[in-house]
Amino acid sequence: MRKTVKSPTVFQSLIPVAVLIVLIGLNVTLLGDETLAGANQMSLLIASGVTACIAIRNGKTWGDILEGIVRTLTGAIPAILILLMIGVLSGTWMLSGIIPAMIHYGLYVLRPEYFLPATVVISALISLATGSSWSTVATVGVALLGIGRTLGFGDPVIAGAIISGAYFGDKVSPLSDTTNLAAAIAGTNLFTHIRYMLYTTLPTIFVTLIIFTILSIGGGKIAADVSVADTQRMITDYYYISPVLFLVPLAAVAMIVFKMPPVPVLFVGSLLGGVMAVVCQPELIGSLSGDGTLTAGGAYRVVSRAMYGTPETGDPMVDSLFTSRGMAGMLNTVWLIITAMIFGGVMEAGQFLERITTALIRRVRSTGGLVSATAGTCVLFNSTASDQYLAIVIPGKIFGSAYRRKGLAPEVLSRTLEDAGTATSVLIPWNTCGATQAGVLNVATVAYLPYAFFCYISPLMSILFAWLGLRIRRIPPQGALPETENRNK
Repeated sequence: MRKTVKSPTVFQSLIPVAVLIVLIGLNVTLLGDETLAGANQMSLLIASGVTACIAIRNGKTWGDILEGIVRTLTGAIPAILILLMIGVLSGTWMLSGIIPAMIHYGLYVLRPEYFLPATVVISALISLATGSSWSTVATVGVALLGIGRTLGFGDPVIAGAIISGAYFGDKVSPLSDTTNLAAAIAGTNLFTHIRYMLYTTLPTIFVTLIIFTILSIGGGKIAADVSVADTQRMITDYYYISPVLFLVPLAAVAMIVFKMPPVPVLFVGSLLGGVMAVVCQPELIGSLSGDGTLTAGGAYRVVSRAMYGTPETGDPMVDSLFTSRGMAGMLNTVWLIITAMIFGGVMEAGQFLERITTALIRRVRSTGGLVSATAGTCVLFNSTASDQYLAIVIPGKIFGSAYRRKGLAPEVLSRTLEDAGTATSVLIPWNTCGATQAGVLNVATVAYLPYAFFCYISPLMSILFAWLGLRIRRIPPQGALPETENRNK
């Protein structure tokens, strides 16, 4: 006979979170750069084991826990596919000269005095046009990282600027999946949601630009050993650089604008990058293949290695700027996502997340408190369920009736979900977003986190507006509506 299942207490629900935080803290303190190579993954598995033991003590069976794990892992498959395709794309775009060309031309116009705010603006525009922060970081972001290194900036501050701009564009783009998702979950029109979100998002990006302008003026110095001219010359020594190379990224942007799914876009973009490498970089491919000249077999070997590994030019400086680790470079991140999904699945199966959020709702008394609780829950789900979609969907469902009872318009909820759910996902090292961007840029999440100003100012701005009563749209208070009735409104 099955044991009676007991609901977990708040204390029990917080134990796994505390265990994970302590273990991750130890990893960062004691292991440094090794955290993504396996330490964080093991910490997630240990925390999952602790969670499972508490759930079983409360009456759950191993079958219940395994079902929860499988359910969350299934939901993570699209993110893993995108991540692997990003690895392939970055490899062929490096080999073909697309990203080196972006760096080469970018060095003509970008200067230390305004590099960081310009990086925010460029990333924001690309992300706004495509609706994808992931694609922006994997393409233009990688190029901006190379430019910033040449101009003397550290990787963490460059990554923070790239991510700040990319997530601004992702939030306000009508093409973004999270923007559409937040509007749908809250039950508001997409463009109403975007317009209302601008009240908090525009001040946030304005503050972000001011901070990066100050950092750019005070911190931008050309590296003494490598000048801009030296870097451009080094690029042209190894790559054929021409505006023709930009046909591939333009084709990728066009596919995104016409709403092709991300995985096919990245796959086609990768293949086009491989073709462009053969057409535009025959000498480089001949050199890397060992044949001396371009041959069919050599081209196949080099392009394949670019897709799954790291073709090296032999020049340490060039390799540090332009080589990509391909699909193989994404495997640590994939492993991290899988273990994070396991932890989220066990937390969900044991009803620990539900217990924490229920306790939060009971303590809400004011509009500021409700928005704060919603934002906190989004961060909680980003930290435990490790997925930004769940960090939008579940808090949206949990708090929807509370917003209606207090007479708050649905766009207040949708704005909070995006300000906290979308923006903070990239700040969690084991979240799909944080793990992906760290893997693509090869900059640890905890390293760029202090500089991702837009991402942690966003929820704070939303909470500030709520407590001050600024731009809080109200409707006649309603009772809690059944879910089917709410969908029909």
